[in-house]
Amino acid sequence: MDKTELLRAMRDGHATIAAAAAALSDEALLGEAPGMPGWTRKDVLAHLEWWHRHSTAVVLGVRTGVDPYPDTGEPWDIDAHNARVLAENLRRTPVDVRAGEAASFAELVAAVEAATDHELFDGGLVPWLDEPAARTVDGDTWDHYPEHVPHLAG
Repeated sequence: MDKTELLRAMRDGHATIAAAAAALSDEALLGEAPGMPGWTRKDVLAHLEWWHRHSTAVVLGVRTGVDPYPDTGEPWDIDAHNARVLAENLRRTPVDVRAGEAASFAELVAAVEAATDHELFDGGLVPWLDEPAARTVDGDTWDHYPEHVPHLAG
């Protein structure tokens, strides 16, 4: 895979999320996400927004050498993290979340476009990332979206 293929996979994958979200009214976004008790469809979009921003921070961090998430000494717990993101976004409106998710994807695309293939696909460039930055992007975008498309079902 090269940068062109990565961007195509990101855009193609995101198109499914964007279409699913566009098919929902703001009221429907406030409904429970199928298969995700306690989450609304809006919460799912806010969750995806956070992961886009995460990948953007990782790509920019690889490009600058600055760790976007300095070690806090706490073990990584994905469930606790996702619960925190959920709580942080509860009061946001559907309009705000739609705009934030779209903007976060655009920012990620811009970060990937600005990066070199070396920065995206070579591992070991920074001590705080044990995989190529593109693998983080994959996991946060096109490899992540299929999990959540059903949660946006109308």
